[in-house]
This record gives sequence, structure tokens and C-alpha cells, in this order.
Amino acid sequence: MDIPSETDWKKYGLQTDEELHNDNAVNGASPAHTSSSHHNELFSQDQSSASKPWWKTTFFISQPILFGAWDGVFTACMINIFGVIVFLRSGWIVGEAGIGNSMLIVVIAILIILASVFAGIGICERCPVERGGVYFLISHVLGAKVGGAVGIVYCFGQAVSAALHTIGFGEAIGKLLPHQDVWIERAIALSVLVILVGINIAGVIWVIKLQFVLLIILLLAALDFSVGSFIHTKPEAGVDGYFSTNFWNNSKSAYTENNNWFTVFGVFFPTLTGIFAGINMSGDLRNPPSDIPIGTLSAIGTSSFLYLTFILILGATCQRSALLTDYLIAEKVSALGVIFLAGLYISSVSSCLATLYGAPRVLQSIAQENVIPFINILGRGSGPNQIPKFGLLVITLLAVVFILVGQINTLAPLVTMPFLLTYAFINYAYFALAMTFDEWQRQDQKLRIKDTLPSPSFDKTAKSYGSTVDGADLDKLFPERSKYRQKTYTQMKLQTRASSATSSLVSSPDEHSSILSADEPINNLNIKSQECDGSSGSFSDFNLMLEKHPTYLTDIGRKSLNWYSMLCNRWISILGALLNIILMFFVHWVYALVHIAIFAVIYLYIGQVSPGVSPGVAKFKFFLSIKISMYQLFGKTALDEDQIIIPSMHPGVETMAAQLNEDNADYATRARYHQSEYIENR
Repeated sequence: MDIPSETDWKKYGLQTDEELHNDNAVNGASPAHTSSSHHNELFSQDQSSASKPWWKTTFFISQPILFGAWDGVFTACMINIFGVIVFLRSGWIVGEAGIGNSMLIVVIAILIILASVFAGIGICERCPVERGGVYFLISHVLGAKVGGAVGIVYCFGQAVSAALHTIGFGEAIGKLLPHQDVWIERAIALSVLVILVGINIAGVIWVIKLQFVLLIILLLAALDFSVGSFIHTKPEAGVDGYFSTNFWNNSKSAYTENNNWFTVFGVFFPTLTGIFAGINMSGDLRNPPSDIPIGTLSAIGTSSFLYLTFILILGATCQRSALLTDYLIAEKVSALGVIFLAGLYISSVSSCLATLYGAPRVLQSIAQENVIPFINILGRGSGPNQIPKFGLLVITLLAVVFILVGQINTLAPLVTMPFLLTYAFINYAYFALAMTFDEWQRQDQKLRIKDTLPSPSFDKTAKSYGSTVDGADLDKLFPERSKYRQKTYTQMKLQTRASSATSSLVSSPDEHSSILSADEPINNLNIKSQECDGSSGSFSDFNLMLEKHPTYLTDIGRKSLNWYSMLCNRWISILGALLNIILMFFVHWVYALVHIAIFAVIYLYIGQVSPGVSPGVAKFKFFLSIKISMYQLFGKTALDEDQIIIPSMHPGVETMAAQLNEDNADYATRARYHQSEYIENR
């Protein structure tokens, strides 16, 4: 036996780079296709390109990347709701409304937002979450007509919001220039907008990477502001430090001409309009039902603390005259100033960046569902994450228009309207969803199978009559009926257990041992046949007809048992919807009427051009419910939906029985199943 003098290391994949290149050249394989590794990490490109020159680095992503609660939702929400208005208008808000009313404005705005957030979370947990964000939530529940109309209005608000934040950036930079000109500020805003559009086109991974850096700078700016309030003063600029005199003078409101509590509220509220940034990126999340609540609620808690901190510090350290006239008064309070200005610039950039990320994806979802036919081109996407370049172009053009014609104080109330209208519909969507679920449960309760008189016909031992109960005549003829019924109970039991254990229908079975696999035997479910007659709920023959569309089992799930579930309340949601509509008219009644009219026109247009769009899973009818309540209030009985109609005269037709298969000795062993009935005129 010959012993090789040298070991062939190629067998073990340990050949040199030169040998690998030669082998690929011989086999005709491209080096790019020899690697089987697939990176799906946020910074995998940095790791893989460490040994490559910069010009060979892959700057555009090649496969989808998913994010979680902290690297996706929390970061996106924070840079959206801790924006330019906090840095540039906090002092003005305190000077106009005073410390007490300013804190009241923050608290009421947070409560309004929380009602909408909990409604959105409730929908995400009880319905399957897909790409589309706010549009998907509304259209899935209330139908594509409502969702499409609200989605268009929402995207308009996002475009104006992008203009608002870039104008804030241009205004902050313009204050540092020797010659202040509004057109210079607008030119700066346009330049920033173009750069941010390029970052969004590069891909979601670069958006998230940049958001990390921006969020750190924002938090450092807030720290610089807080520390500076303790270590120095600038009396010539109106910054006296902590004095009780300043605190008491600034505690009460002193509104200037044409301003009141609601106008100040309208200026502040756009700060919070980006809270649905996490929901808008639902298509890029690993586990939306779990990631959205954690990230969104954490961002609201952190930002609320920062809002109140800014108000208290400015009210206790600055003179009212300086608060009303100097929009950069907070920079004079900060310790270094440079870090605060960096945070100011970053807040403008980050909010606009997140807006340009979310709004085009909403437009893309509307276009892909063919709700509005002439915008189908906006549904096209490029790259593995389906970047909506055409939708991004539309949002950018709208933002450019408002950059050229608007300013912060004039655009802020305009931005408020679309978001208040959107939040009102999200609140109502959860209310309708919960009411529909209860209505289905009541219907199921009425149709439950109950024991009746013994059957006098087919089987004397049967405990039931006809085809309405277990053990009845048709169950004897068709055993598959009882098998299907048991299968239906199994599905309902699995859904209930999975919902209570994970609060999500998309969680991994490896993470929660209570979720059963599809191959697990039914015996392990501890579902006995007696449950069909018990209080656990059983399905009647009516439910058997819904086999192809098991709406009750798949469209709406039960409320989860998380710590925030008690706040996902239908009555809180309907109250929040009512408050949103009322606030629209108090902030600016003309803008409110215009937005409602635009919504109505789009809604009617969709009904004309796309009458067959999805009606939504919510079957609850608000006005019909009010009508029934009024009947009950005056002691009248409301008409039941399920009624038996008895004709006043004989219909004039005769029903004849027919047998499809003739009697034959070859089929004597078969039961006579194949029979039908037909109607003929007499």
C-alpha cells in the first residue's frame, strides 16, 4: 500500500486562497457564489468587509433584514417624538402657557396618544400583522375604503411633518449665519431633505444604523441641557439660574395676541405624531405583536420624562421675556451649547428620516392592494426589503412644496389635523373589533347545540332529534360530521392556548413550550367529547358551512393577558376617538373641516372605482347599535337578525324529490345519499 508523501488539505477545505481561485476558474464557478453563508445581522456588513478595501464594500443590502423591539421600534419612535419642537419651541410654550398649563398640555397630549397606541397594540395582538403599518390596521378592521382614505390623509400629514422638521433644521442653522434670510433657511432644508432621501434609497439597514447614532446624540443633548442648568447662568440672555421668582412668574399663563391654550397645544402636538413609527415598520420586524408594545411604550415613557424636564428647567431658570422672544433659549441654558445644537440639528434630521421611511411604505401598501387604481405604480419596490422609491418620490415632492411656502408655527397646526383624524379611526377600529368579537360570541351562544327530545324515527336510542345535535340521525349517516366538529374544537383550543401563552400567533414554538405542534396527537390536548355539550362552547350546523372561511377562528383573536392588556379597552378607545375629533375643531376648525372633506371625497371615490375591496373583519355597525340601544331604552324589543319569514300565501310552486342514482344491484350496499330536490311551477 502506497502512503502519500503529502496530505491533501483540499479534502478538508483548508486550501489556500490561490488554490481556491484556481479551482473556481477550472470549474467555471464565480467566487461570489462559493460562499454559502447568509448574514442577517445589522452590522454583518461591517464584519464581512473588515478585510476588504473600502471600494469593494457592499453598500446596499442583498437580503431582507428584520429588527426587534429596541433596535427597531424604540429607536424609530424616540427619534420621531423627541424632535425639533422640543428644542426650538419648549421655551416659547412655557412663556405662553406657563409651567402649569404647559405640563397639562404634555399630559393631555400623552393621554390622547396612549389611547391610540393601546388601540393599535390591541389590533396588532388580536389580528395578524402584515406590511403597511397604520393603513393595514385600519383597512383590515374597517375595510379598504376607510383604510385607503385615512391612509392618504395620513401620508399627507407625514409629508408636511417632513417639511416641518427640515424647516426647523434650516432655521437653527440660519440663526448662526451673519445674514439671516428665510430663503437661505429653505435652501438648507431642501439640501437636508435630498440627503435623507438618498439614505432611505440606500436601504433600511442604513436608516437603522444612522438612527442609533442620532439617538445617542439626542440623549447627550438632553444631558447637556440638564447639567448646564446647574452649573452656569447668563443674565444678559435672560438665564438667571434656579430662582423661585422665575418659577412663580412663569407658573401662570400669559398668552400673546392670537394665541390661546389650543393654539399652543396645536404647536406642541406634532411632536408626538411619529409615535406610530414602530407600527409603520411592521414588515421589517421579527415579531410585531411583541416588539411593537415594548418599543412603543418604552419610547413614550422616556420622551414624557424629557418633555417635563425641559418645561420645569426652562420655567425655573429663565425670564418670561426671553422665553417668548428667543427660540434658542435652551441652548443658552445648556453647559456646552455645542452638544445641544448638535442635538437640535439631529432631532430635525432624525424625525424627517423616520418620516421618509414610514410614509412611502403606507402608500406602497395602498397601491399594492389596488384600492386606488391610478396610483398602482407606487406599489413597486426595489431590493430585498422592497424599498418604495416611487412612494418616496411623492412624499419628497410634497415636502418640497411645503418647505417653500411654510414655517414652523404655520405648519404645526396643519400637521396636527391628519394625525388626529388617523388616531380617531384607529381608536374606533379597536372599538369595532372588540364589539364584533362579542357579537360573534353572542351568535355562537344562540347557535349552541342543546339536548332536545328523543328522535322518534331513525334510532330510538338517540338522545336528540333531527340534525341539530350530536348523536342525531345525520350524525349516524355522516360520521365525518362529528369528526369535523372535534377538529374544530381542537383548532379553537389551540388558538386559545397559544394566545394566552404568548400573546402572539407568530411566536416561535421553541420559545414557548405551551404551543403544540401540528403533529402532536389530539389525545394530549385533553379535549374530551363531553366538551361538545359543555360550557366551553360548541358549533352548530351553521358553523359547519363556514369551513372554507373560519372567520371566528382566524380573523379576530382573544385579548392577551399581558400587563398592558387592561388598558387596551374599547371604551377608552371610543372616548379617545371622540376627543381626537373634538380637538381637531378646537385647534383649527377650518383645517378640521378641510381634512374631513378630503377624507369623505377619497372614501366616495374608492367606493366608485373599487367597489369590491375588502369590507374588513369588523361587522359592528355603530348607528345600528345606537338604534337598538334606543329601542331598549324605551322598552321596545329590537328585531333579531335571524328571523323566520312566513309568506302570506302559498308560493305557487311544488317541491319534487329526485334520486340521482337509479336502484341497481351493483350498488345495493350503498346508502341512498345522492338525492336532490327541485322546484317546478304548478
